[in-house]
Amino acid sequence: MNTFEGGVKQDIITRLNNLTPETKRVWGKMNVVQMLTHMNDAFRISLGMKNAIDTSNFYTNKIMFPVAVYVLPRWPKGEATAPELSQQELGSKPRDFYTEVEFLKTMIDVFNEREESKLKSHPMFGKLSKKQWRDLLVKHLDHHLRQFGV
Repeated sequence: MNTFEGGVKQDIITRLNNLTPETKRVWGKMNVVQMLTHMNDAFRISLGMKNAIDTSNFYTNKIMFPVAVYVLPRWPKGEATAPELSQQELGSKPRDFYTEVEFLKTMIDVFNEREESKLKSHPMFGKLSKKQWRDLLVKHLDHHLRQFGV
């Protein structure tokens, strides 16, 4: 499976629908709107809607990526992110909660429709297949949705 389909997509949408503008974080520094903007930027990068510098190398692509996505059951809390995903650096400025959450739902559908050859490189992991991008985005979404208790 290369797309957000069936139960995977429905689980994410259900969890997104459980967020409110008042949802508080369990850990970390971002508020809920900042987290949604952060996730939207991750999708923007994969889809080529936001530029990101590919700093990947053999180690990050062939060793770190599979460990981070397929070996670790969960990501550690508080790890640094790419400058393009950090709103204190090159990340997008947050809009209102409802715009960000609905945009994220739309981004999932846009990702599903995007041809694999049109996907862009990840800033740390480099060139990824559509399945690898999807697996990374699912893990990333899960990490941040858990951050907000949903």
